[in-house]
Amino acid sequence: MTTCNSSPEEERARLVDVDRLTADLESGSDPVLNSIVAMVSSYFKVPISLVSIIERDYQVFKARVGMEPERTSREMSFCVHGLDEGAVLEICDPVSDPRFSGNPLVTGAPFIRYYAGAPLTIQSGRNLGRLCVIDHEAHAPMDEQGRTLLRNAAQVVVARLESIHRSHFIDPMTGLPNRQRFEADILQGLEQDRVAILVEPLSATGMDSLAKSLGSEFFTHFMLAVKELLLELLPAGARLYRSGTLGFVALLSGRAQSLSGLVDSMVHAFERPLYCADIPVFSDPGISVLQLEREAGAPTDILRLMSSITDAARRSERRWLDYDPAIDSRLRRSTALLNDIEAALAATDQFRLVYQPRVDLAGNRCVAVEALLRWAHPTLGEISPAEFIPLAETTASIRHITSWVVRRVCEQLSAWRAQGLEMTVSLNVSALDLTDGHLFDQLVEALQAFKVTPRFIELEFTESVLVTDFQAVRVQLQRFRDLGVAIGIDDFGSGYSNWAYLRQIPATSVKLDRSLLADLQPGNSEWHIIRGLISLVRDLRLTVVAEGVETELHYHLLRGWGCQQGQGYYFAKPLSPVALLAWFDAGGWLSGQPG
Repeated sequence: MTTCNSSPEEERARLVDVDRLTADLESGSDPVLNSIVAMVSSYFKVPISLVSIIERDYQVFKARVGMEPERTSREMSFCVHGLDEGAVLEICDPVSDPRFSGNPLVTGAPFIRYYAGAPLTIQSGRNLGRLCVIDHEAHAPMDEQGRTLLRNAAQVVVARLESIHRSHFIDPMTGLPNRQRFEADILQGLEQDRVAILVEPLSATGMDSLAKSLGSEFFTHFMLAVKELLLELLPAGARLYRSGTLGFVALLSGRAQSLSGLVDSMVHAFERPLYCADIPVFSDPGISVLQLEREAGAPTDILRLMSSITDAARRSERRWLDYDPAIDSRLRRSTALLNDIEAALAATDQFRLVYQPRVDLAGNRCVAVEALLRWAHPTLGEISPAEFIPLAETTASIRHITSWVVRRVCEQLSAWRAQGLEMTVSLNVSALDLTDGHLFDQLVEALQAFKVTPRFIELEFTESVLVTDFQAVRVQLQRFRDLGVAIGIDDFGSGYSNWAYLRQIPATSVKLDRSLLADLQPGNSEWHIIRGLISLVRDLRLTVVAEGVETELHYHLLRGWGCQQGQGYYFAKPLSPVALLAWFDAGGWLSGQPG
């Protein structure tokens, strides 16, 4: 039976210190503690020495010599006896001591016949456990020199535990307190009226560009320069932390000075270049401000709340924003959608494909359909692809989505063929899909599995794909073209259109962006742009497709200007496979004689 006379309240406080100083330390992981127990074992000429921490139910050996298990039950512990008294505990012959004679560690391995332990006393006066020595033979009582050495060694153990703990709260790059320290300080409630200011001197893209172009050491110098700048600007009493790879967070009293004036001074300071190794670097700051007394929540949530608006702050005129719950709500929705994509791919009732017809304008005949992905989320309802596709493109989920679409399209083509319908289907692919051969292999496998001819597949992509890794993308596109798959460039004319790229890739069609038709009026700029684009694309012997054909005026103008194909609500909205067949039957679009 273990004996410790501390009150329940005092024991709870002691366990808080145990968790704080030792919870993250794996047994045997620290070379300094390992050296201490080895030294003590050698000095006292005993086979066993332990740094024993008394937890709730166990004694855990954070460093040990001569003891196989990493822990035992607290009930078996010698170290817990008299722990609240803070004195060296010595048991010269446990076999004859009624407190220990029946202890399993005496009657069985390691057959303790001598024990001495000095308390691990921290600044608060509480004891975490003991540094102890154990032998298989009984000893005479330890002399005062031995007791002094054991006590001093125990103090070194405590100093090491506190040093390890402090290192967990320090950012090694800047020497500032880290995120964990920030969260701990929030919990301690140093003040009631506090403000947190999160400063990101660069965006994630900017940081990556700086590190890649000038090296990680230069990035370190840049962040140190930012640290010094912020320390100069912050008022007395403020504390600066390194919040993560991208930024710093300051914690200060809300009464310190004019908050807007302080943050404006930060923005103004970042307008000047920071010199790193005599090289001037311009920052691209985004700053968010959170009044802690107004926003309840766990400390771990505070930095997430603030991080949710730094990008929006970076885009704002003044470069900083107060925390906005609406922005945070959008971020949480985006995160939830990203987390749910993989489950949606595995489900049978969430993702589905609809098909929008593409019509030959000269013959009024449907020549292809575009496969468009739709998501019926089980709790959020219909999710627009304009919302979830850009999110998926930031992760590997976009590959999984493309793979799902490829297989469903081939399966649908096979089903249509069985019904006597042969139809080209275009599907959209991302930059990530075209940087290696994964998509090619997946498409070949699906074509073979459903016995589909490659000429019934068209891959569509936007021009932005070409600027990621043009040579790698061109190689993959040529592989698809050699297979017989058509290649379409989507949203052409919506931004910067590179005609050099257009001549170098094996494209078969160009789809004009729907925005060009949105405000089409006789004689306006779109009027002349569309006519010019149609002429230029036809000169390259590519099929011209107009997207967003909504009115009869669009139809007649595009047809008259030589645009070969059109897609839009003038012909049909995106349709389910069943509705598409009904559209064919009702309108005569397969024969070129629509009703």
